[in-house]
Amino acid sequence: MKPKIIQLKKTLEAKVNFWISKIFVSFLKPLSRTSRRIFEFRKIRETLGLLILMAVISLTVLPPTFASAQTNAEVNRTQVEIGPTMVIETNESIRLPLDDFTITQGYSFIHPGLDFAAIKGTPIYAIAEGTVETVKHDPWAFGNHVIINHSRGRKTLYAHLAKIEVKEGKKVTTESIIGLVGSTGWATGPHLHFQIWQDNKLINPKSFFEAYLGHRLTSTR
Repeated sequence: MKPKIIQLKKTLEAKVNFWISKIFVSFLKPLSRTSRRIFEFRKIRETLGLLILMAVISLTVLPPTFASAQTNAEVNRTQVEIGPTMVIETNESIRLPLDDFTITQGYSFIHPGLDFAAIKGTPIYAIAEGTVETVKHDPWAFGNHVIINHSRGRKTLYAHLAKIEVKEGKKVTTESIIGLVGSTGWATGPHLHFQIWQDNKLINPKSFFEAYLGHRLTSTR
């Protein structure tokens, strides 16, 4: 077997194990101990793993993740860029969406965004001036989420909100509270899932903020 194929297989297996863990945490909590034991059998886990592996392989050809697939449908985005060169206009005011947070998951091919864990109910701010383009209450994927159009080819997504504080068409600034941290949709705990598009491409939020702030972005708590 060629080295590239072997490496791809290892990478996919790691991703499958990661997502199986997340699925078990999300869906097995409400089940009784007896029900949970059913999922502990090796054969069942292997079968589930094979099905999920097939889904992962399909998604490497189609949308990069379940979450980004939903985003692509809503805002007509199809391209992902992991390491773009950031160009931030110095006359543009930009801020972080939360004042106090812990970065729990970074940007990658299967997770094209940045996760900020915070206490449930923590205010979430628009990172720059813009207009609220989408407000959606969804029990799946992103849960309650907001998309803001900042012009200059830039849009941002704020997902898993406990409460949305804005309406579509509303003008916002860096002082505007657009929602509160929650765990709606496919979330295992209170956090903000944040994404940025620049000129129709998903970009790394961490690199974006670091380019503007001029220093490394780290957790504040």
